Amino acid sequence: MSSRMMFCLGIFFVLVVMALTSASRPFLQLDLWLDERDAPITAQANALSPVIACVNRIDVQWRVAYDRYKHPQPRPPVDERWFASLNDFEDSDALNVRDIQRDACSLGFTEKLELLAYQPELAQIANEYALALNRVTTTLASQRFYREASFISSSQQPSAEEKATIERVSQDYASASTRLRQALLPLDAAQRPEQLRLLEARQGRDVHWYLLAYMIQARETVDVLEAAMKNRTLTPQLLADTTAKLQQAWNRREPFLASQTGGFQNKTDAARDLWLYIGRPGTEYLDALYTLQKDWREHAEPKRLSDDFYAINRRYDGLLSYYNRRARAEF
Repeated sequence: MSSRMMFCLGIFFVLVVMALTSASRPFLQLDLWLDERDAPITAQANALSPVIACVNRIDVQWRVAYDRYKHPQPRPPVDERWFASLNDFEDSDALNVRDIQRDACSLGFTEKLELLAYQPELAQIANEYALALNRVTTTLASQRFYREASFISSSQQPSAEEKATIERVSQDYASASTRLRQALLPLDAAQRPEQLRLLEARQGRDVHWYLLAYMIQARETVDVLEAAMKNRTLTPQLLADTTAKLQQAWNRREPFLASQTGGFQNKTDAARDLWLYIGRPGTEYLDALYTLQKDWREHAEPKRLSDDFYAINRRYDGLLSYYNRRARAEF
């Protein structure tokens, strides 16, 4: 047996032993080292990805729960529409939001950031967020939320002490969530165009490029609308122009949706399948944008327009959950 073969077998058995002994840290180090050999931006994106996954899969739900807690609304009827809404997010491996939390936001999800020595302040803020989230889920009585987080106690008539506790942990959580988003989202937004440029330089504008470009446009759409709402500058024309850009990015998927020709599946096939996988949530996201345009044009009441805007954000979050679930598995 050659020395080269012996070396390869040695590496193989070392990796097997690390796997059997749950030595995850060496694997993370190897993963980051391989990414850094590819490009620094690749390693940085890898280090940020667990924190982004936590925000996308958990923080979105808890922020909605906090808003509902501060602004109570009548409980929706458990009807066909309610059951359909259970598929808004792709978390089919979990029956409630706490199951997802244990998977996505457990302490240690910043380990890659710490190993890479990238954004140490963000790592600290993210760990503080995980602690605040844990206090929420351990303070409130255990319930089945069906992928919906809740700050509401299971008790029909909570005591004054229970109300005070709920208020305290909810305020702490909301503050930690805001700090995490303020630190994380600008970094994530800055990385996306860099990743797109790197992808184009290596592979041209192929199916992967158009898929990433679409997801960037999907994020930019909701960001533009939220900023315009906050600054009171949202107009029907801005809404129409922003929606048109997203529609164009979505339409560029059509040439890549042809049937697979057979043989072994490769990364191009995986990207095509991902386009198909996000077909329903992507269409629903566009539908929500067009619904707001229609209702605004027809001078719908403010409550209806507010519900439309909420639906846009929820549809984007749902799209992102479907995209991230498949992308994490394939790429």
